[in-house]
Amino acid sequence: MKKTNEKSRMIIVFEQTLDTRACNELEEELIRAMDDCESNGLPVVFDLTEVDFIASSFLRLCMKASRQLGSENVSIVNVAPPIKKVFKIAGFTDYLSIC
Repeated sequence: MKKTNEKSRMIIVFEQTLDTRACNELEEELIRAMDDCESNGLPVVFDLTEVDFIASSFLRLCMKASRQLGSENVSIVNVAPPIKKVFKIAGFTDYLSIC
């Protein structure tokens, strides 16, 4: 996971398959990043360019981010079609920006 702070947002690039183990390893770092966003009033962008699989654990992390920052402040970009389908089936496309 790489974090980049821009003036108006934080971009988090995920660089691996986001299975349960990977999500458990990333959770603390991601929580700290969400705390930073919240304290600085920044929206967050999750970039999934290099991700080819997500587990339900990643959906849970996305939901946590949405609850903490507000769904209008969480965007998920560069999502491969099979992963986008998972977000759609789970109902995430109803309240998060996923493209």
